[in-house]
Amino acid sequence: MNHPLPPAAEKLNLSTKIAFGAGDVGTALTANVLVFFLLYFFTQVAGLPPGLAGSILMIGKISDAINDPIIGILSDRTRHPLGRRLPWMLGGILPFVLVFFCQWLVPQFSPVVQINHWLLFVYYVLVGVIFNLAYTMVNLPYTALTPELTQDYNERTSLNSFRFSFSIGASIFSLIVARFIFAAYPDDLFFQYALLGLVCSGFAGLTLLWCTLRLQEKGRSPMLQLKQRQRLGQILWGLAVLSFLAVLILGLNQGQFLWLFLLTSVGLLFAVAGWTFVYSVPESHLSVNPATPTETVVPIPFRQQLKIAFSNKPFLFVIGIYLASWLAIQLTASILPYFVINLMGLPEAMFPNVALAVQGTALILLFVASALSKKFGKKAVYFGGVLLWIIAQVGLFFLQPGQIGLMFTCAILAGCGVSVSYLIPWSMVPDVIELDELTTGQRREGIFYGFMVLLQKMGLAISLFLVGQALAWAGFVESVPGQAPPVQPESALFAIRMAIAPVPTLALFVGLGLAYFYPITQQYHEEIRLKLAERKQN
Repeated sequence: MNHPLPPAAEKLNLSTKIAFGAGDVGTALTANVLVFFLLYFFTQVAGLPPGLAGSILMIGKISDAINDPIIGILSDRTRHPLGRRLPWMLGGILPFVLVFFCQWLVPQFSPVVQINHWLLFVYYVLVGVIFNLAYTMVNLPYTALTPELTQDYNERTSLNSFRFSFSIGASIFSLIVARFIFAAYPDDLFFQYALLGLVCSGFAGLTLLWCTLRLQEKGRSPMLQLKQRQRLGQILWGLAVLSFLAVLILGLNQGQFLWLFLLTSVGLLFAVAGWTFVYSVPESHLSVNPATPTETVVPIPFRQQLKIAFSNKPFLFVIGIYLASWLAIQLTASILPYFVINLMGLPEAMFPNVALAVQGTALILLFVASALSKKFGKKAVYFGGVLLWIIAQVGLFFLQPGQIGLMFTCAILAGCGVSVSYLIPWSMVPDVIELDELTTGQRREGIFYGFMVLLQKMGLAISLFLVGQALAWAGFVESVPGQAPPVQPESALFAIRMAIAPVPTLALFVGLGLAYFYPITQQYHEEIRLKLAERKQN
């Protein structure tokens, strides 16, 4: 009688998991386009020198070092009938999509090339700073929703599987859209990237709004009541029908494949979103007031919260694993266009196909990795995927022009590691949060997720900065708008080869070492949950 009952399983409905996964489409879509195309856009479309281009996001991330933890703390302290996370997401959607679109415009400020370069530099830095703030407002509260929806160990891994399936699916979608746009408008680089930014902004806004309107935080009021959800779902189904009718009317006319694909994608988005609203079912554990200690305890000062977060040793392992994995992903992705186009000598339209091989493999293996982690543990699955990825990175270093088949084989092997690098670190964070709650008596998801989002963006910034500086030091010749791409010197080609393999491989080995010593196993996590249940029962 003195022993606490095991915590009840907090299972989520399929419609909730799908709607939650849709919330990562917007940020994943934009982040993927940024990492694959932004540096190339700066040097080959806007015509900026690579060193200057690589510095733009690095400056923007300095602001992130300030706004990420602050927004995390503000989110934790938010008191709103809808909860702590969803109001932030709703308020950040519009500035997020508008500023992202502005990132892909090339305004002409001066006929003098040098002056125009520096004015473009200032423009892109300002846009980057504002975009990073809006990105944090949307993405940080979203990532902190996982423990707000369920405290079940395996259910969280399942929830993250849906999240990263949508994330990788969004990445694949962006690459397909880029492929169609590049093929439809091959002679207008400015219009190519402006249209790519517009399409991605539109889909990002729709999916973020879908997620925000459909989800409900634990113990909080839903944004839409059940009848309102069902009515909205029926409206979305009507819009889906109109989209599919437009596809039939447009037909398979030559040169219309881009618009057929976009209309079909919009129709599918409305159809699936409508299903999640029409068939949404109230979940009993979300209707119970959590009565967590954060409701009554006076908030801890900012410096002390940072001290507590970084005194959590498992959290240090998690951020190390994630930073190493994410840095490898971003380095490979940011240099990949130069590798495919400049080193392998392939046309620009071929690059999205190589990226699709990586992301497609990652998407297929995501649910496989989730199932294997339940049987063999998170660390074992991470080790297996990353080791395959290291083999691929070594293969890319020795790859020569004309070896197209081997290039795609390496891309598929790399996808195995990308899959586990998405899934495993993020599924570890809720475990760390509950250990912190057991130790301190407070839940501070925003603090921990704030640093995870910060690391995600710092990985992107560092990778683009390093790649830009390396290309500049190696004598890479940027394109002049309106002229044919220049021939690159051997030093620049060698720098591309070094950035595609040895540096990411080193980061992956660091991630493997940290994963080996990560202390929270499934059994340890169950002990944490039992102790938390005992505390609440007492």
